[in-house]
Amino acid sequence: MSALVIKEWKADQKPVDSANNYVSITGRKGGLVAWLLSLVKIDPTTTIRVSAERLEFASGSIEGNDARIIPLQNICSSYYGYHKPWKSAAGIFGFFLFFAFSVLNSHVREGSSGAADFFLITGIGFIIAAIYYFLNRQLTLGFVETSGLINGIRFKRSVIENIDLTPEQAHAVCVIVQNLIEEKEKRMYGR
Repeated sequence: MSALVIKEWKADQKPVDSANNYVSITGRKGGLVAWLLSLVKIDPTTTIRVSAERLEFASGSIEGNDARIIPLQNICSSYYGYHKPWKSAAGIFGFFLFFAFSVLNSHVREGSSGAADFFLITGIGFIIAAIYYFLNRQLTLGFVETSGLINGIRFKRSVIENIDLTPEQAHAVCVIVQNLIEEKEKRMYGR
């Protein structure tokens, strides 16, 4: 599952839109081209909407649409996860550090200091690794049906829309869905 950038994130204990959805989350493919397509409303998107009665997964693109509507009583659990790409960021920084030591070594052989080049390359490597880390953190949000089918979406930060997510926001969505499921069971079974 590839990560989508967050286009819209609305979640609350009360309805967040005119269709009485408590959760409305939309993601789109990442990149400049996908963002330009979103300006003319032909961007490929994936949406999760949760009302008091059902959960809906919808995917749409220029090629067509797919939707999956699941009655809320058929959701047995929700989950979320947060992935921090610190190993990849450390690898990027390590590459620049190796290169900086190589440059420093060549300067030392020539009899010059080379400290400025070393610190410049190391600084650039640190900045690139930090940007990579912050732009590639991913949040997974999903739901498991009583049939065992797992429906999930992986999101990452949207720079253009300037939307970031925290595990606390994903946890809040899971709590909202759980509360809606419990309320629906009370209505159905008169508890």
